[in-house]
Amino acid sequence: MNALTSDRVLCAAVERWLQIAIESCLNIANHRIAARGWTPPTTGREAFLVLAAHDELDPELARRLGRAVGLRDVLVHDYASIDLERLAAVVAQDLDDLRAFAQHAARWVAP
Repeated sequence: MNALTSDRVLCAAVERWLQIAIESCLNIANHRIAARGWTPPTTGREAFLVLAAHDELDPELARRLGRAVGLRDVLVHDYASIDLERLAAVVAQDLDDLRAFAQHAARWVAP
């Protein structure tokens, strides 16, 4: 946490990396939904729930990824109110969710 508060360049890099990582997961989720012909989600958070409803993701992982979309929205639209403690916690604890989604996505595209 201290590194994020004391180094604005590092903080900006972490914010941007998380934004891109979460957006990438969301884009992949939406592509998977479209490719399968499922009803498109009305929100970003819902995209992961659609995948869970079709047994493509664990429901709890889908909920956590939906919360990540909320963080992405803050990073993009409400950057003046970014909670650096939450950001540090995401980096320390929640990156496994993005990795887990990447593993699912890799299986979807594997021959």
